[in-house]
Amino acid sequence: MRFEGKVALVTGGGSGIGRAIALGLAAEGALVAVNDIRPEAAADTVAAIEAAHGRAMAVPADVADGRATLKMFTRFLTTWNTLDILVNNAGALFMAPHVIAAFEAMAGEVQAGRRPTQPLGATSTMEDGVWRRTLAIHVDGTFHCTREALKVMEACRRGKIINMASVAGTSGLAGAPDYSAAKGAIIAFTKSVAKEVAHLGIQVNAIAPGFIDTPLLEILSPAMTAMALAQTPLGRLGTVAEIAAAALYLAAPEADFITGQVLSPNGGYVI
Repeated sequence: MRFEGKVALVTGGGSGIGRAIALGLAAEGALVAVNDIRPEAAADTVAAIEAAHGRAMAVPADVADGRATLKMFTRFLTTWNTLDILVNNAGALFMAPHVIAAFEAMAGEVQAGRRPTQPLGATSTMEDGVWRRTLAIHVDGTFHCTREALKVMEACRRGKIINMASVAGTSGLAGAPDYSAAKGAIIAFTKSVAKEVAHLGIQVNAIAPGFIDTPLLEILSPAMTAMALAQTPLGRLGTVAEIAAAALYLAAPEADFITGQVLSPNGGYVI
């Protein structure tokens, strides 16, 4: 097994892509610390891993909080004493009801063969709190966990860090300026840290998925999903298993010569 004896931490591991990555790492021998802001979700993933005869522990915390992140690291490092793989996956997508309604109106115009005229109003009406919370979860969370992980990895002269970006960060996503900004920042952060620690044997990469069938997409209306599929040449949503496979590849020895890169499984949405 590729990860026998390795210790991994997966943030946002209670559902969706994070859960699939945690299960995949455990199935290949890793000891997995499963983080989620929802304790019950982290515990459920741990139970699934243990049911499959893997080893895991739940480490619930809000990674947007630096102190909470430090406590989380202290907890699992006290038990396992090292960290080989960090997957910064925790994330959230907030979209106001009026923006979703505007997307619906836009979709209707497009279907009628007309040029869209409906303003989305996502940026002009966004509240400071929503903007800051989105960046806190994605950007601050990725920074907080990477900072703590590097304290271990730099001393060991090895490690893999995988950050979850998005096509929103490579090409922008209308209606989600906060999410797009956060994912773009994660990509830039990935490249910077990769250059900083490469000489220490630590690889840092990002994954930028397209539209994936996860609970995160539940916020989208059927019309919005249809618009996304219409712009995806492969004509379907991606699966969590496909993104997990990409993460496991980047975490494996086969990817030791890859660092500072953005792997984007997106069905052709961005080419």
